[in-house]
Amino acid sequence: MSLTSSSTRADAIAQYNDNLNWEGSAAKAVLALEAVRFLLINRPQSLSESNRSLSYEIQDDEVVVRVGIITQAVKHVPYRTVTNLTIKRGLLDRWLFDIGTLNIQTAGMSGTTGAEESLVGLPNVQEVYEIVATELRRFRGGMAPTAAEVESEPGTAPTHELGAILAEVRAIRQALERA
Repeated sequence: MSLTSSSTRADAIAQYNDNLNWEGSAAKAVLALEAVRFLLINRPQSLSESNRSLSYEIQDDEVVVRVGIITQAVKHVPYRTVTNLTIKRGLLDRWLFDIGTLNIQTAGMSGTTGAEESLVGLPNVQEVYEIVATELRRFRGGMAPTAAEVESEPGTAPTHELGAILAEVRAIRQALERA
């Protein structure tokens, strides 16, 4: 039965129910199981090796991502904007393909969900995560010190500041005694 513009709602429901019916479709079930078996046995060793249209480069101050076959794009993610690194490995990623995704979130993407860049199909995602995290720490360690790093512990102040405060309090006291 095929549906036409003059078909009724009942015809559409009957067609839908016929499509859901697996009776007599043992061949479909066997074919689906064979496809799954084929994927499990002949899984690719590394999807990133077979996908030549995607490459990543970890540099001293940024991660460079090159994508595309016909239209090629290059994206630079500088370490100075990186706010978070996350690893994502789904069930199929872990068991079937042994790959993962490294998501790099940046300050520029704070208004949106998701990552600025995703390094997809990495066979050694934990190792790449460690490399990027180490480079990020090294990059940030070489930056000029921030106010948070220069501040002393709470409740303590440098002696020159305390001396200046003491001198100011003495001056106020003398001014009040004269008045």
